[in-house]
Amino acid sequence: MKHFAMVTLSIALFAIASAAPGNAQVISTFDTDLDGWRILGDNTAVWQAAGGNPGGCLDVNDLAVGSTNYASAPSKFLGNWSAFTTSDSIFFDIYEVNTSGGAWIAVHHVRIEGPGGAAWANDVRVVSPPTQGAWIHVRVLLTPAMWTLESGSWLGLLANVTSVRIFAEWVDGAETTWLDNIGISRTPVPIYGQCLENTFAAAGIGDWSFQTAGTVTNPADYGNTGGFMQIGDATGNSYAFAPSMFLGDWSVYEFSGFLTVDIRILSAVGTNGGSPDFIRISGPGGSAHVALAAGDLNMAPRVWKTFSFLLDHTDWTIDSGDWNSLIMDVTECRIDVEYFDGTETIGLDNFGLRRDICPRIDDLVEVRDTAYDLCSTMSLVGVSVVALNPMDGEVYALNRSSGDGLYHLTGSQAGQFIQVYSNPADLVFAPNGDAFISEDYGGSIYRKAWGGASSVWVAGFHTGDDDPFGMAIAPPGFDGANVNPGDILVSDRGNANADEIWSFSPSVAEGELLVMPDPGDVDQFDLCAGGYDTVYVADALDEDIIYFLRDDGARGGFALHPPLNSPYSIVYDSLMDVLFVADAGTKSINRVNPHTGNWTRVADGFNAFSPCCLEIDPVARRLYVADAGYNRVYEICLETVTAVDETAPRASSLALHAYPNPFNPSVTLSYTLAEPSRVRVEIFDAAGRLVRTLVDERREAGSHRAFWNGRDGAGRPAAAGVYLARIEALEKTEARKLVLVR
Repeated sequence: MKHFAMVTLSIALFAIASAAPGNAQVISTFDTDLDGWRILGDNTAVWQAAGGNPGGCLDVNDLAVGSTNYASAPSKFLGNWSAFTTSDSIFFDIYEVNTSGGAWIAVHHVRIEGPGGAAWANDVRVVSPPTQGAWIHVRVLLTPAMWTLESGSWLGLLANVTSVRIFAEWVDGAETTWLDNIGISRTPVPIYGQCLENTFAAAGIGDWSFQTAGTVTNPADYGNTGGFMQIGDATGNSYAFAPSMFLGDWSVYEFSGFLTVDIRILSAVGTNGGSPDFIRISGPGGSAHVALAAGDLNMAPRVWKTFSFLLDHTDWTIDSGDWNSLIMDVTECRIDVEYFDGTETIGLDNFGLRRDICPRIDDLVEVRDTAYDLCSTMSLVGVSVVALNPMDGEVYALNRSSGDGLYHLTGSQAGQFIQVYSNPADLVFAPNGDAFISEDYGGSIYRKAWGGASSVWVAGFHTGDDDPFGMAIAPPGFDGANVNPGDILVSDRGNANADEIWSFSPSVAEGELLVMPDPGDVDQFDLCAGGYDTVYVADALDEDIIYFLRDDGARGGFALHPPLNSPYSIVYDSLMDVLFVADAGTKSINRVNPHTGNWTRVADGFNAFSPCCLEIDPVARRLYVADAGYNRVYEICLETVTAVDETAPRASSLALHAYPNPFNPSVTLSYTLAEPSRVRVEIFDAAGRLVRTLVDERREAGSHRAFWNGRDGAGRPAAAGVYLARIEALEKTEARKLVLVR
């Protein structure tokens, strides 16, 4: 065995600190393996059987080809450090040789992070080590004066440490860096049963590590939602490894917990082979995996798809050991990020280890009115406008950017691109399925014929500044000199010139007529037909009034109590005789009584609205909200029992909702309890036979979810077809039809 000199680093902020009496230290000696340590950056951790201090060691072996390298600690180093004192410490041995002659760079040795904050040790090095080719012992005291807080508070950080990093690159060039005997002087208290997640909202990719992956970045936008991890291809199969904060004892998650991840295929060349080893978990007690078929990964490039797997042995294929022993100590969670036999770029977002009591990941939208429920969310990156096609009952969407355009949102072709348009502003469908698209800036209206081609339908409205936005089909009683029932009304909100409302025929091109001239200082974004002979107008500048238009071009209005902030979109619920208004200022959806002007907040917490972001299906009782900031469409289930007013009784909150539906491979069932209750959620086949029981226990009041992965109680895949999800709670029973596609 090779022997090296030992040097103790003597900088004032470091000191010898033994473990407190009666408290065992945690240490990785690397005598037999890497002990769960990983390298973050452009290299991988290599175990050296000899050459350590003494015995084995961790070899970083920097190749000087890119990213800075860090050694990331395994889960045994993580948890509650609140009991640590100022005499406790982090310590390690390091062996360094500058093999390239590159300049020494200023580094911090250690960084710790958690939900309560993050901090670096104040140990910047700007000169070469005292001795190269010798083991140096470093010890950092856990006293606040010796650390710089990046965020949060020192006590908040110590309450839950989820990341420990040791810096492993000190030269601007190639170098040899070995680490050994990494430890902390006291054993942390493990924290179990957390709602763990990684949303990539902050810059960077955190403590994720990779095997044979290409370039990995966080684009900071177009995730599901916010940032995401964009993973390039490389030679060989590519894998992503979850950070240590997700590892450890998973037994508390069994039955009521699940593993979830969002995947997007940004680009791909070659044949989709699925993922026979999509997620693999392993530890001293064994290993297990879940697989995805090619059809599971058949997503459009702008669609994020969520995959959730119950932490139940029936949902996983056990490869070695046994399930109970495995989940007692999970030391590795590996995700396959290569599905094609050619090249591809994969997006990964919202990785989570969750329980059914956890809130939705990376989503602040909340339904405030108990008469409504959030039924589902649909992904489409860049979505700005949604519209229902009465011809096929499906919802379509626009992405408002130059060179983008019209997409399927629901149905078997969800996410598929249909037609390019330049800065499309709104979308409306005629009864025969023809789509009409207004183009901002360009000033034209296009018709995309049902099953046919797209062509210019109205080539501008007048000479000058044309900016057509919101459109609506004139209601049956809207019969004036310049408009007929069934015509399409459009708001031309001139950016610097007149704001007018025009009409045109959906059956004859051109021939547009002016219905309402510019009334003055307005910014009319959206229109909707309301009742027999009224069209309502959303004006972003008039926050205290909702205007309405008559067929003779006259304009009236009613006052809002209190005012809204910036009305961007408006739709009318003909069944309940109410309006829904999207307020861009408060990023909220509000139900407005058109007879009194009183309004109630329906939902808030949205990220960003574009004009014309609302659509309603009054028959199916659905309100669709396009959130351009979150890259999602929210489907809100409307009440079906009584008309809505401030004194009306609320609909039952037990309603069972399913998303996605149809589904493959898994479906999320959501429900809300007004009070604590015993809950039973079951799946039945079309013949009424019990397929699987998902929930059978007491639940507290509030929102809950259950997951079905398309398998029966024995873990066998269920056949494609129609199933029934049934919930029993609060002495009530509700059911929902499910469609499993293979």
